[in-house]
Amino acid sequence: MKRNTSARRVAGSLVIGALVALVVGLGLFAGSDNSQAVDSTVFVGNNWFCNSNASCSQPTDVTITAGDTVTWTRSAGTHNVTECGNNWSKWDGSDCVGATFAGPITSSATTFVQTFNTPGTYYYLCTFHSDGTSGMRSTVTVEAAAPDTTPPTASGVAANPNPTNGAASVTLTATITDSGTPLGTIASAEYRIDGGAPTAMFAADGTFNGATENVTANVPVGALSLTNHTVEVRGTDAAANASAWVALAGGLDVTATPAGSVQASVTVQGGNLTNNAANVAFGTVGLTGSDQTIAPSVASTWTATDARGSGAGWNVTLSSTDFTGAGTIAVANFKVRQLQSDITTVSGNTAPNSLVTSYQALGGTPLKMLQAAATTGMGSYEYVPGFQLTVPGSAAAGAYTANLTVSINSGP
Repeated sequence: MKRNTSARRVAGSLVIGALVALVVGLGLFAGSDNSQAVDSTVFVGNNWFCNSNASCSQPTDVTITAGDTVTWTRSAGTHNVTECGNNWSKWDGSDCVGATFAGPITSSATTFVQTFNTPGTYYYLCTFHSDGTSGMRSTVTVEAAAPDTTPPTASGVAANPNPTNGAASVTLTATITDSGTPLGTIASAEYRIDGGAPTAMFAADGTFNGATENVTANVPVGALSLTNHTVEVRGTDAAANASAWVALAGGLDVTATPAGSVQASVTVQGGNLTNNAANVAFGTVGLTGSDQTIAPSVASTWTATDARGSGAGWNVTLSSTDFTGAGTIAVANFKVRQLQSDITTVSGNTAPNSLVTSYQALGGTPLKMLQAAATTGMGSYEYVPGFQLTVPGSAAAGAYTANLTVSINSGP
């Protein structure tokens, strides 16, 4: 669903305005698998790249796995680490054109760190000490990472309340843990009742991005028969390895309301996911011949509301066009930030988190600014985004506008 605010153009001798279009849509964002990287250390001495801090007489050639990191640490002298393509045809490093990495090793810059994600052999040297007699050249060989074939495990399956005593739903929780080498991230979890169709569970912290995830789900039980039911949970890692189904110990005991008691009930009907944004007016700036960075004349308070009752989480994204009118001011000059301290809970549970706490340039690709994890952000929240615009000293006098698109999307 989409909702657009109206556009307004403000005139002046040099008026910088941003027209805000409010767009409400649905979108989901997937995480990525981050394997556990390994750090290898190479010591940089007077004559060698060494495998220990003591003197050595042979250069150290390092073999690592894609995604691992190498740290060069100074032992003595002033050096550099310069990649040289596929060989050292010249000792002095003059053929090291287009080096993919290079860094100093000095008394003030004592380490240089490089992560290698692409398999291959990387030749490097110190261009200060490659005179044909020094051993200050070596290699890093990067091997392809072994595929992740080890499934995660599910544990700690629990339900509350159990027995249900007439409750319409129970909270099901469990822990999914990845294992093996390489260690990956958990991608999803699900439950099933009596061997039926699986139903998705949520990461308790809102995002599946760790090797261990606590997961949760609200499980309707009102339609289940008054008997003991088998409830099972399993998880899947980012490499699509699924764990075995693990059952709730003792099963789920679905029972009626205890004799002699009465129930109070209410039906809560879900509402909408909405965001209210306002125009961003930078007012008037006088040209001086120099670039000038300005802020809006008035800071606007925006409001995000999640009245759906689903706990699915949400995020707010921003994108923008160039400023056009008397000329063009590139959108890269238009920046936004959202301080966490400028987010206020009007009503509801945990407030969303800012993902842009320092100024970042806007562009045509949506920039995710706010994020409410699953089961959070349920309510209404006011936030005051901060904007700045750099007006070039070469800008033509006149009025400028840009279309700023603000979208609120379902999912963290």
